[in-house]
Amino acid sequence: MKKIFNYIFSFLILTLTLNSCEVDRTESVFVDTPSERIEKTIGELRTLLLSQEQGFSGIYFPNNSVVGGVNFYMNFTQDLRVKITSDFKEDTSITDSRYDIVTGTTAAELIFTSGSRHITDLVQDGAAGFDSFFGNNSFQYVGEENGVITFRDIRSDGIFVISPSGFGNFEAESVLSANTTYIERQNFTNVDCATESVFNQLVMQINSGSEIINYILSYNPDNIFFDAETTNAQGISASQNFGAAFTLINGESALKISPAIEVGDNSFESFILNQSTDSNQYVATVNGATATISSISLSEPSGEDIDPEVPTFGPNGYLYRPSLGGDPLTSNCFREEIIGQMETNMDNLFGAGRLTFFDFIFFFDFNSDACANQLLIRFDDNATGDLISIRYCFDRGVILNDRLYQNYIGTFGNPLDDLLEGAVMPLLDFFNSPIASGVPSGNGLLYTNEGTFFNAGFNVDGTFTNLDTPSYRVQALFFNP
Repeated sequence: MKKIFNYIFSFLILTLTLNSCEVDRTESVFVDTPSERIEKTIGELRTLLLSQEQGFSGIYFPNNSVVGGVNFYMNFTQDLRVKITSDFKEDTSITDSRYDIVTGTTAAELIFTSGSRHITDLVQDGAAGFDSFFGNNSFQYVGEENGVITFRDIRSDGIFVISPSGFGNFEAESVLSANTTYIERQNFTNVDCATESVFNQLVMQINSGSEIINYILSYNPDNIFFDAETTNAQGISASQNFGAAFTLINGESALKISPAIEVGDNSFESFILNQSTDSNQYVATVNGATATISSISLSEPSGEDIDPEVPTFGPNGYLYRPSLGGDPLTSNCFREEIIGQMETNMDNLFGAGRLTFFDFIFFFDFNSDACANQLLIRFDDNATGDLISIRYCFDRGVILNDRLYQNYIGTFGNPLDDLLEGAVMPLLDFFNSPIASGVPSGNGLLYTNEGTFFNAGFNVDGTFTNLDTPSYRVQALFFNP
């Protein structure tokens, strides 16, 4: 009995000794309090930010679910001032504002405290609605590795990463870089209306060597954001959304996406602009696999389902009124080179802003040549509040090979129609698809039925594309006059 008691006593002593050692070990790991650890991190971050005489370059992705990224260039000074430029907007001039490094809830935080529109524009634009940038001016310090400093936007889980700029002259080179990336972002959506087609498709093609995956891309230039969809061999569709930042990588124009596209063991994130092509083609190469973002040419729809639809237009009116909205298929070339050019012509005649485009209605009639097939165009007279109406005549339409052909005849005959004919000729040319003795001299107008125009009382919705200039497409609704 005594021996058993001694064993138990010895075991208790050993247990207490081990527990005591464990306590001592734990206390040695957590010598500093949480606030003391954050203070050390603040000192570490301050040292890092001041370590680069020519500042930092970086990309801020505020929110991967709705927006893309912005390039920032920052140079921090000892007296808590920071020079900043960015490519968020056209004005890339440097601002001189203030920053601070403070104790956050769980980590050190970098805060931009005043003055820089490059930061405040992001924040203020985010207040406009869900489809905006949701930028922030406070960033939680995550850590540093090989000179790269990572921050997190705790409000949206946005990521802000900066690294040494490599500049020789921060003020000159940062503005030049911001200008370059801003222009590349604008160029991505710029098209040559003389050669572009609305039937071209933006795609991402991933070639891993063993398989090819094609993503159909939809790009929102306001939010610098892509919607991507793909369909596998079994017909199963998958989608992925990602933001983009037009940036510079080793001095080359590039596009960086977030989050990255993952295919197998490869992660595609950085795409370099292919300077050897005339188009905007960006290529990422990882472990021999490639991902290419580019526009590919597609043939226009066959129109096989259009033949029975086209004759049913008349006598319905085809109404295009920008204020109704709901016309995403209307091309930028149509808006700028047809509607925009008409307004410019009116400015030249009557002074800037006097007349602005209100709408047009094409009244289709396939049974009469007496100007029943007619285009009505209306402008707001901003001086009087009146609505100015002018009318133009076309002969009856002809359907050949699922294309609409019709000749422009001339004005309806009112003095104002005659006066403004030259000013509205861009729209007259759009609907003019010449044909003589049953033989067309061009490619005609292609109609596509787009379903229902929900923004205007469930009217039939459709597009017309001028196939002689296939960058011109308008989406509008039909109604009974």
